[in-house]
Amino acid sequence: MDLALALLQGASFLTLAAALVYAPLTRIACAVALLAAVLGLSLGLTEPGQRELTTTHTFVAYEGQSLEPSAVHFVTGTKTASGWQWPLPFLGFAVLWTVLLLLVRNQEEQNAWILPLLLGWSATATWLAMQWYAAPEAIVQPFALDRFLWPAGLALALRLAASTRRLLALFLKLSLGCTLLRLPAALFSKYASDARLGTSLDISSITSVVHPAQRMQVELAPGSSEQQMWLIWAENVFVFPAFHFMSVFGFAFAVWLMSRNTGGK
Repeated sequence: MDLALALLQGASFLTLAAALVYAPLTRIACAVALLAAVLGLSLGLTEPGQRELTTTHTFVAYEGQSLEPSAVHFVTGTKTASGWQWPLPFLGFAVLWTVLLLLVRNQEEQNAWILPLLLGWSATATWLAMQWYAAPEAIVQPFALDRFLWPAGLALALRLAASTRRLLALFLKLSLGCTLLRLPAALFSKYASDARLGTSLDISSITSVVHPAQRMQVELAPGSSEQQMWLIWAENVFVFPAFHFMSVFGFAFAVWLMSRNTGGK
């Protein structure tokens, strides 16, 4: 059931992002989000006692005696909370976006930036809150931030493509947008690491990474600026935004071409 709920939450992120691009999908997106929220709440209310979640941070390193770098799931902490608490953040997220989308669906022109950025930022906060309240691992650990930041980034890319005249401007705007979507996660990762909060964004206990060009292991001192540069700022401000940009720019370029051919601004 945890896996089914994780897939349903993932579908809600996708449909909410789609509704930001194509307004007729608003009712479907709201229904999927509310269904995921109600299902999660029903699961939480039937869980007696306390729940425990072991949080992990995924990064590239040499694991054990391996000769090749791979994705390592490094344990960063443990969260414990009552079983009924973890569904509440997503319930609030679903209600918020249901109200917001119903309010804006009839507007003919909207700022291309605001809603996709709000979707990514609010989903990030929801994900962190569910971790704090010890949500099931299947719901908060696999794919981490990408499960909602990629749909939000795609919505931003398509909205920018439809409203931007020059290709270079689209390139620059989308580059900035992919970074802005991930920036709150970077800032929270800095805070969580300094305070040793133990969430997936707490990197304070990770002491080595693999240099992407040299494929050599780099040793990091706990709490050092070098550690945070590699595991917070490089990851969240440069590497992952670049991956997201490359994965959505093709869709944006196609929409940009179509909008030019149909006389778009």
